[in-house]
Amino acid sequence: MPEPKSRMNVMIDQVVTLKNYLTEQPDQTEKQLIEALGFKKTTLYRLLSNLANDPLICVDGKFPVVARGRQLSLKTVENYLSKVEKDRAEGPKPAERLLYLYINLHNSIPFGGLSMKEIKRGYEELIEQSGGKSPSDVALKRMIYRDLLELDSIERPSTGSRKYCLTERYLPKLSPDSAAAVYVSMLLYENTLLDKATTCAKNEIEKTFFKNVGMKVGLLSERIYVIGDTLSQPEEFGDTLGKLVRAVIEGFEQKISYAKVNGEVSERIIRPVGIVCKRNVWYVIAYAPEHKDYRTFRVDQIISVVNRENNTFKYPKGFSITKHIGDSWGVYCDDPVRKVRLKFSRTVANRVKNLRYHHSQKIIGESRDGSLIVEFEACGFKELQTWILQWGPEVEVLEPLDLREQVRERARQVVKLYQRRGKKVNQGFDGLA
Repeated sequence: MPEPKSRMNVMIDQVVTLKNYLTEQPDQTEKQLIEALGFKKTTLYRLLSNLANDPLICVDGKFPVVARGRQLSLKTVENYLSKVEKDRAEGPKPAERLLYLYINLHNSIPFGGLSMKEIKRGYEELIEQSGGKSPSDVALKRMIYRDLLELDSIERPSTGSRKYCLTERYLPKLSPDSAAAVYVSMLLYENTLLDKATTCAKNEIEKTFFKNVGMKVGLLSERIYVIGDTLSQPEEFGDTLGKLVRAVIEGFEQKISYAKVNGEVSERIIRPVGIVCKRNVWYVIAYAPEHKDYRTFRVDQIISVVNRENNTFKYPKGFSITKHIGDSWGVYCDDPVRKVRLKFSRTVANRVKNLRYHHSQKIIGESRDGSLIVEFEACGFKELQTWILQWGPEVEVLEPLDLREQVRERARQVVKLYQRRGKKVNQGFDGLA
């Protein structure tokens, strides 16, 4: 036969029940709440008072509860409790202190817990609100230590930390709108490097959120369609991105097999110092001991990764991934930063105005015909050339002149490719007419 719950555990269960109910079904009337949860009005108000510091439950001093046609305020709750609980002049009861402590420790999980100074400040406010006498500093600390001993699953300050915290894992709560938006955003990563990780998260949301709100998950796949570049065989990459992230955080070397664009495969030792995602493509920035320089590798061209966790390295002092990428148009920084001026036609002018393609982007001229002149300070011209060519006849390179010539030469090569006459376009390919 299970042991009966302590009053403290009963109150924690009650506050968790109330919090979940208000999160999932806000703006219920006070009467509906009392009937649904089986609480007395005094119990309900006491629990709401303890949830006053919870940003999900009390916003601008108001709770998501309707009383007498208005949103219930913290002031109304406190006035009610002060009238019906005149016997509280001696201060908060032990169970109420414990509940207050538990809730505040729970809310502080994302921040690593609460220091003794923060706990003391909270107790002083609680005692003052209850009309009790403020104890001496020694007596207050003794009270807090006793209450901390009463709580289960608590971690005390250790080396490098001066905070008390609960051992519970923190999982952020999402509103229905946020959960739906997060779920849909995960569709962007189907058949990409993040496919495995996001599939797990999507499954969890389906099991909990959609089940609770009664939404049919199948409707999403019928009504929302995402188009983008994906990997033909995402399963081959397994946990590559996860391994790279770990190496960046923990600082250990890796041995990778890397395939260049031309298909040539080589093995390298790298020391990953940063991860960059540019236009939905992931790159790892790493120090290559062999070359004594930083190199950039596309993650989807890494065939295999072997962690060398015993070969650790110190993160380079003063290195910044943001500064390293700096003014690059993409992620490669193998040429000097120069001024670039492009003229965009009227056809695409509005799109260019509404989007920022580079942090240095400036519109320096707009002609009567609606065309724009845009200026950048950038490097990484190989990537920039490719981007410019995507616009076809809608953009013209004004400067620098060598970039203009490079783009013109690439355009000539494209034209030449399509001007071949008298030859079968499929010549040399078996099975094609």
